[in-house]
Amino acid sequence: MARYDTIPPVTGTIGPICIYKMYGQYFLRSRSSLTGERVKKDPAFRKTMQYAALLTKASRIGSAVYALVSAERKQHTLYRKLTGEAMTWLKYQWKEEDIIAYLTKQYTGKEMPVQEPAVTILKAPHRRRSRRIRSTLRDLLETTPVKKLSRHLLDWRERERACRRRYNETIRAYPWGEYVMT
Repeated sequence: MARYDTIPPVTGTIGPICIYKMYGQYFLRSRSSLTGERVKKDPAFRKTMQYAALLTKASRIGSAVYALVSAERKQHTLYRKLTGEAMTWLKYQWKEEDIIAYLTKQYTGKEMPVQEPAVTILKAPHRRRSRRIRSTLRDLLETTPVKKLSRHLLDWRERERACRRRYNETIRAYPWGEYVMT
């Protein structure tokens, strides 16, 4: 991180460099290669996304309980505290209704009435089959004779598989073999 002595023309990212202001001074740093799409889809960030999903539920629970708190007690720190507690209980796999009832009793002193679940009538979805599915079904129903592969072709496939196995075993022997997926 380098300090920029004069006032830069802009702040933000320009090419591979980020310019930003912190504590009244301007700084330069290289741009991060991390993107939002990578965080959402890369298996390395799976735990991060799981906790983000929990935090989403916790913030909804926190706002529901915060709405029940009296006006003189409302502060943003209380909302954050409610969300944090809801997050803790979600980690222990409590149900959302139980968390809301517990936090309401804890912070408002009121008992939450137990609500009966709404009755949902499920109907079987009506869908027309697409043409592609119909044509696939028609093809499956029509019996077509299966062509047998020649012995020559089967032998070639077997030799090819054996060659690939030997090649993959040699790759594992390289010094960077721990990075090769097996």
